[in-house]
Amino acid sequence: MNIIKRKIALDKYVSRNDTNVNTLTATTFNINVFFSQDIDDMGIGTEVPFIEKNINTPAEYNDLITKLNSNGYKFEFMNGTTTNIPYSNEYPSARNPNKQISQYYINGIPVSGLTEDRLDDVSSYDNANKYKPGFDIAKSINDDYLGLQYNNGTRVITNNNLNPITYLIDGDTDQSAIDDLPNIKRGVYYTTTTAQTRTILNSVLGNYQIPYTTMQYNSEGFNETNVHLSATTKEEYLFGITSSPTVFNDLFIDRGRATVIQSHMQLGEIKNMSDLVNYGNGFYKIQR
Repeated sequence: MNIIKRKIALDKYVSRNDTNVNTLTATTFNINVFFSQDIDDMGIGTEVPFIEKNINTPAEYNDLITKLNSNGYKFEFMNGTTTNIPYSNEYPSARNPNKQISQYYINGIPVSGLTEDRLDDVSSYDNANKYKPGFDIAKSINDDYLGLQYNNGTRVITNNNLNPITYLIDGDTDQSAIDDLPNIKRGVYYTTTTAQTRTILNSVLGNYQIPYTTMQYNSEGFNETNVHLSATTKEEYLFGITSSPTVFNDLFIDRGRATVIQSHMQLGEIKNMSDLVNYGNGFYKIQR
């Protein structure tokens, strides 16, 4: 920290009247203070996998303990001492050594809202019957985040002349799942009513009307596929390195004017008659 001293002229802040000459009249002073700082980027960190609490010192700490001992440092965890932190419902997501990794997972909940229609995704090429209930526009066999296999499809469920039309995008098309709609387990379930509209406020395009469309889906919550719990560790050799190394595996070797043929490479090194005579200590037999 640097201490900077400044002198302030009080000429504008004292009275010039005869009754109270040189009396300070200002009650406050405004001083511009310029702050600056130099920060050295510590660089990228290394993620260490989450280790659940155990009464024994983890084997992964052995190298760390050896290094700390060699430098004369002593910490309580090196003797097997652990910290007992009480769990509080006020901060359920806070990191706590008494919690197992599965305790950070949260089950998904149904989500619903208003959106734009996706009728183009379920329209067929049949002009007479463009929206065919039960006809899969796209289908495949997928695995959900739990690894469970299901029939994935995009189709119209019901169509009352578009008032309303219900359809499923990337959802479970098994008959049991279809019968359970609108309680949806996989994919997004839409209901569009073209006779009813909703006003979209837009400062650029102006206000415009769209068909009234609702959507419903079941969120996956927090699980092992979208939550990563790890400690961020700074390794010495990465201090100051702010991005991951980039490997360029496409190499181009410029051989100049000579080709890879041996004789051509030799001739490429000869520039005059003297080079030809002296090349390779008499490699070429010169007839005079």
